Amino acid sequence: MPTSIEDRKKQYRTIYELLSENPRISIKDVARVLQVDPRTASRRMKEAYDFGYISKPQIRKRSFSTLREYVYFVNCSCPFNFYEQYSQRKDIIYHAVIGGFANLWVISKEKIDIEGDIITEGFRSDYYTAFAPHYSWKRAIQIMREKVEMFNKKGYEPEGFIKTHLNDPIQWDSEDEALYRYFKLNLRKPFTPVMREHLITTGKIYKWFSRLPECCTISTRYLPEGALAYDPYLFVFETDYKDFIIDLFSVLPTSSFFFEVSHKLFLYTNVDRSSLRMLGPNVSDVSQLHIPLIVDDLLKKGILKSEAHAMMEYAWAKPL
Repeated sequence: MPTSIEDRKKQYRTIYELLSENPRISIKDVARVLQVDPRTASRRMKEAYDFGYISKPQIRKRSFSTLREYVYFVNCSCPFNFYEQYSQRKDIIYHAVIGGFANLWVISKEKIDIEGDIITEGFRSDYYTAFAPHYSWKRAIQIMREKVEMFNKKGYEPEGFIKTHLNDPIQWDSEDEALYRYFKLNLRKPFTPVMREHLITTGKIYKWFSRLPECCTISTRYLPEGALAYDPYLFVFETDYKDFIIDLFSVLPTSSFFFEVSHKLFLYTNVDRSSLRMLGPNVSDVSQLHIPLIVDDLLKKGILKSEAHAMMEYAWAKPL
């Protein structure tokens, strides 16, 4: 019997929760929880990926000295030209054209020569991905406003959401690297292709998976209305209360992730369009611009020292 879109969204949410708990959960177990047959469960999971409700489970290296990555935010004269050039380079892991406080975001294996005005650079921390709560956007904004109103600087205690290991090495060999590259953008891929290509045993793979939470951040992201319903934004904050800011923006119903570079806190999140910008020739009522109003309150209260943001335009994450 056909299901409604709302019923399917409920199933997508359940799949997200299952993947967050166990990114390699079997289709049989997903089907059991959804109370459908395995073929339907597989189809629902594919729909959730294809329409941008859920990202495939992914991994990113933690910031150990043997794994660390270097980040640049740059203003350059021709970002598209650099985007094309960097697409061919094996030392560049990720690059994006953005519009706002910078126009180019680059992640590389080490420091590189880069043209343009460097806004921020440095080795990044670990990533921290928030688990998306099951809130409506309206409810999330209400909770955020309450948190800002009730925040007491004297009562603030760091919670250590973001970790750094920049001076600590960790064991990582060529087989670890081959497995990382294979599973980086989809942790659910089958074992056989990587075993055949790199002559890696199942024992090595299972050992690698057992060490994975120590070496890498594992994350699945969730967008309750699908990717096309939101604008992707990158925020940069200067604050003495970074864990409060992380806790605050983790209330958003879209999965946010955070990292630090050069003592600045970065937030990548997908924002309901009407909450950050309004379109039209005569915009007089700004009361619906929820995120700018919250940021303004944070600045007025001295919780933030500064804030800037940029909209993501296009990006390339490489399996490197």
